[in-house]
Amino acid sequence: MGALRRASPLIMGCVVSLIISVQGASAQPRHSPSHRPAGAETTVSATLVASGAAMTVGKTAPAPRAFYPFCEKSPAECQPTGDVAAFSAGPERMAELVAVNDEVNASVTQVTDLEHFGVSDLWTLPTDGKGDCEDIALLKRRKLIDKGWPSGRLLMSAVLDQQGKGHAVLVAVTDQGDVVLDNKRDDVRPWKRTGYFFITRQSQSSPMKWVYTAPQSQILIAMRRAAAPLGSKPSAPLR
Repeated sequence: MGALRRASPLIMGCVVSLIISVQGASAQPRHSPSHRPAGAETTVSATLVASGAAMTVGKTAPAPRAFYPFCEKSPAECQPTGDVAAFSAGPERMAELVAVNDEVNASVTQVTDLEHFGVSDLWTLPTDGKGDCEDIALLKRRKLIDKGWPSGRLLMSAVLDQQGKGHAVLVAVTDQGDVVLDNKRDDVRPWKRTGYFFITRQSQSSPMKWVYTAPQSQILIAMRRAAAPLGSKPSAPLR
């Protein structure tokens, strides 16, 4: 894999902390809770078809470390379901994305894993009405699967946000392109219009498999920027 070595990326709380070894060094984004802005639209972006192309995925990537204990505890959440090829995401299905995204964002109180469970990183369905970004994304995924969406169309994804902090979202693979269900906003928008840098996501072929969603050289640059100390000179947008 060249200069990029696998080194067990993980998601800590509501923050993606991808630990990537770069010639013996590692880069780790800082941790902070996310929040949902008030008054966000509850619609699918009108520019979906124009800007919502599918992501280009690459080689197999390590899954977030806390993902594996989650699958051991909740194996049904990590099994493939449905027929990806036969599924069609028409207007009614797109409306489901908006409804579920809005419902879960409104019903789950956002807290970090440290506040909630006393540990830095734990993936779980927020059955008690509290959770962080990956928990909220998992609940959206579960609700959509219950509505008939195949698991291969609903992919947990690790990103860096506009501040270079790690974050987790749910990516829905639709007939119009890949769109993002996010706990930071209520509108469902094309992945290219989120302002996020996408690093890894689940593979469509299996929930247990993860793949890279950016070239390794770009990931290294993004991780270095994310690790830059506070107060350093800002760099150009990641994407």
